[in-house]
Amino acid sequence: MEELFFIVSRTVVFFLDAIMFLLLARVLISFFTDEESSFYNFCCVVTEPVVSPVRGLLSRIPALEDSPIDFSFVATSFIVLIVQAALPL
Repeated sequence: MEELFFIVSRTVVFFLDAIMFLLLARVLISFFTDEESSFYNFCCVVTEPVVSPVRGLLSRIPALEDSPIDFSFVATSFIVLIVQAALPL
């Protein structure tokens, strides 16, 4: 049973690492290159279900309502890092 828990834990960590990579790629592509690329669209499709709930929660904070910076990527990254830290290696 312990081996199964380890395998599941490592699989979740792998997918969380992939989400972190795609979040970073999405942010960098939006700053430096054309947002019409197929890789950018792929990053949006994969990461938006993770970022969207965080963006909805952050939109309820009055101080962040009119901010030109989208803090949902930073908050999502912190949440992913916390979940990764909570999982046993």
